[in-house]
Amino acid sequence: MQHIKPFKNINKTNVDIAGGKGASLGEMINSGIPVPNGFVVLSSAFDRFLEETDLNAEIEARLKEVNTEDINSLDKASAIIRDTIHDNKMPEDLTKEILEAYDELGAEHVAVRPSATAEDGD
Repeated sequence: MQHIKPFKNINKTNVDIAGGKGASLGEMINSGIPVPNGFVVLSSAFDRFLEETDLNAEIEARLKEVNTEDINSLDKASAIIRDTIHDNKMPEDLTKEILEAYDELGAEHVAVRPSATAEDGD
């Protein structure tokens, strides 16, 4: 799988592609700490989404309009970008890859945790 990695195949060196939480979960599993099986949707999945939907130019144009001295300008641009991302369909190959990884878990219930690659500072 190109945009998915099981926790067991992740460690702290992968924080740039898996986020802090994903890298920490990989470290815990590899240290023998009991953690439920799981996987990380890598940052490359978002890159693939932006490529497929051709949103890079639209997002860049919106960001150029932001007045960094005005929090309302930033909030407005953020909301528009978020809605634009939400309104676009995920590429079929990503959907398939995520669903296959989910099916491989064999779990009826799962927890989904976000972790931006720069958010945790790990």
